[in-house]
Amino acid sequence: MAAYDATDFLPRILEKLANHFGGNVIGATLVVLASIGMAAMMVAVRDLSATYSVWQLLLIRSFGQLVILIPLIIRTRGDALKSERLDLQVLRVVLSFGAITCAFYAIAHLPLAEASAIGFARVTFVVALASIIFAERVGMIGWSATFMGLVGITVILDPTADVLNDAALLAAVGALGTACVIIIIKKLTMSDSTTTIMCYATLGLTLLCLPPSVLTWQAITWTSAPLFTILVLSGLLSSWCYTNAYRHGEASIMGTVEYTLLIAAAGVGFIVFHEVPTMGSLAGMALIIAASFIAVWRDPIRAWITSR
Repeated sequence: MAAYDATDFLPRILEKLANHFGGNVIGATLVVLASIGMAAMMVAVRDLSATYSVWQLLLIRSFGQLVILIPLIIRTRGDALKSERLDLQVLRVVLSFGAITCAFYAIAHLPLAEASAIGFARVTFVVALASIIFAERVGMIGWSATFMGLVGITVILDPTADVLNDAALLAAVGALGTACVIIIIKKLTMSDSTTTIMCYATLGLTLLCLPPSVLTWQAITWTSAPLFTILVLSGLLSSWCYTNAYRHGEASIMGTVEYTLLIAAAGVGFIVFHEVPTMGSLAGMALIIAASFIAVWRDPIRAWITSR
């Protein structure tokens, strides 16, 4: 019973705060904290990638989270790993592996503001995929947002340049992969618990990262240990904050507040790495952010247009 009370303490506190201040206020606060955590993770990835492979970073991140989840798996006597859709769990893990690998590579080689902005293209990709897979009503506004997001990515890629920006291209591929993962998670929530989805993702990513990490392994030094700790803990913090933010707040409002990640990424990129985006990059980022904003608010926008 004590173990249950310990794990249930924070959710009960959040519930009380949401009842007092309002779910959107608490949710927005959690999203801001998650954005700060993601920005910290970006700094850790950028710094560590100079010495360690993307595979090793992913392995340490996923294994660190797995260690924290193992007691939960043991306490449920393996029930946390019982899935009604094992095929979708496996597909989700494989797609997550590819998407996170691309995202980490982009973080290591792009200005942090650009990497985070391209990542927001997942919102517009989700709109398109939801229309195809779930037959959701997207309409002209949703498809226009998707097209605008693609134009923004193209601007950042800069097709007129002599050398293709492979990091930006991989960031876009990662955003598409993340959108696919979101769609799969939506289907999985119809049959599996959140705990089961988290456990399969963490365990699967650890197993997939292990072979390439062994081949590219570099010893972890005492000076790099704090950054690896940030890498693991920031991932857990962000995941926990995002999950509870959407539990207590409205999805459309939380999706808008998520843009604080761009501010946080641009801020740490400028302060820590002295990054200043070019005018072309700023234009592309503006198109992507505008597109994802329109995608999130497409129903209110449609209602407003209809009422005119």
